[in-house]
Amino acid sequence: MNDTVPRIGCVPYLNARPLVEGITYPIRELVPAKLGDAFQAGEFDVALLSSIDVITSLHPYAVDGISISSQGDVYSVVLAYQGDLRGIKKVVLDPASHTSNALLRIVLEDFHGIFPEYVQSLELNSLDLSSEVPTLLIGDRAINARKRTTSRNVHFLDLGGEWFRYTGLPFVFALWSLRDSFTKKKETSDLLRSAKVAGLAKRAEIATRDQDPEFALHYLTESIRYDLGVKEKAGLALFSEFLIKHNLSENNQEIYFF
Repeated sequence: MNDTVPRIGCVPYLNARPLVEGITYPIRELVPAKLGDAFQAGEFDVALLSSIDVITSLHPYAVDGISISSQGDVYSVVLAYQGDLRGIKKVVLDPASHTSNALLRIVLEDFHGIFPEYVQSLELNSLDLSSEVPTLLIGDRAINARKRTTSRNVHFLDLGGEWFRYTGLPFVFALWSLRDSFTKKKETSDLLRSAKVAGLAKRAEIATRDQDPEFALHYLTESIRYDLGVKEKAGLALFSEFLIKHNLSENNQEIYFF
């Protein structure tokens, strides 16, 4: 296989824009769950995977120094619900995400002592929050829902904020994963780190392309963090422990960083 041009996969969300700004190679975009499936099928050399898909990989390799994470409210990963949080009996999960579905279970069960029934939604684009069934929303879908919702009856539980409140650690939603057999891991990792530096410097410019530039700039500079350091790796390790506890993963392998 020709490794000269890496096959790059990314998510189609605003929060990923600074990480791919300026990359000249073709980039294919898929929602996190489908991106993870395509990566496992060998369709990519490097992909911005949901963190659970990296943690549970048989041979996890990742790019050091880069993540999509939060240290507090993330705004774009929320549970939309009505009434009392403790009265929740059923939750509709988001079919686009693996990590956020797992994080929701941790937040509700471990942090709040709530054990609802979880059901899988088949709709990726519906923003109808009139239903009384609480619904998990992620990415631009969550952002749009929060902007459009004017009803005081609808509440949004920010999962990034809840994680940080109870653990004191950042939560890593995604990181660049490298295919086990890909021979250009170091070179591609260096490329992606350079792209991150360039992209973060252009966040104001990226925000001007959004329909709501003021919000986009605040979101990209205040809500989302892009580093992957000691604290972020500690958050990943704790998330891994919770996954084992909830039987969402078995003995997770150590992630090797390039």
